[in-house]
Amino acid sequence: MRTSLKVLLAALAVLSVSAASASAATDPLVRVQSTKGMYNQRYCEYLGVKNGPNGLAADVWNTYGLNKCPTKQWAATDIAAVKEQLGAAVIKMNGPRYWIIERASITFDKHVFPLAGDVQSFGGLEMRFLTTVDVPKINGKLGIPAYYEATVNRTTDFVFGRKHPVHKLIAPSGKVYAMQAYSQIVDKKLTEAKLTGLRKKLKLPAGWRYRTVRIKKDMTLKTVGATIVVQDELQNTYQLVK
Repeated sequence: MRTSLKVLLAALAVLSVSAASASAATDPLVRVQSTKGMYNQRYCEYLGVKNGPNGLAADVWNTYGLNKCPTKQWAATDIAAVKEQLGAAVIKMNGPRYWIIERASITFDKHVFPLAGDVQSFGGLEMRFLTTVDVPKINGKLGIPAYYEATVNRTTDFVFGRKHPVHKLIAPSGKVYAMQAYSQIVDKKLTEAKLTGLRKKLKLPAGWRYRTVRIKKDMTLKTVGATIVVQDELQNTYQLVK
């Protein structure tokens, strides 16, 4: 009897998951986009800061999968024009950046974000709407200082490949964050090859540590609705692991 009950519960769980998947698959306003071969691939973003129902948030527009953020086009950005196009109070140029994940999937849900997955051209530079990131007020100033947590509103699977090292920040609390992308915003000469020795360059706050490790199998960070990220002072981005 006990075995039969376990089998029945397992069957019901499978049916529930299957029904949810079928519903998502047939909803024209929801789609999942998957990408592989992302490691060390270049991208740029515009963050358009606006007033939202819960305070300030930035719309995230991203070049990945559309172009490699050509240097001349990026440098020629007309901030005023982008600001007007997005109806934003402030535009932050967030790039160039390079992924440190191997592959990813993202759910574009237009029930949540009407522009999810849409592509726009900004002076000829195409970008896709990905998500939003909350913009807090810390110590009386708007923005996210280095080593402070920020909330990114997305549903994703980020996969770190076992063939590559994983670079981690460890907070005094014991929280662990894995680098998802490095940046050439502050250090224009930073490369993937320099990440292993990055600890010597960072001015880590008291109690923070930077480690580079090897993993025996691929590591997947699953996010449903929102995730937590931090940045170091070079604006490299790390996602919360645990």
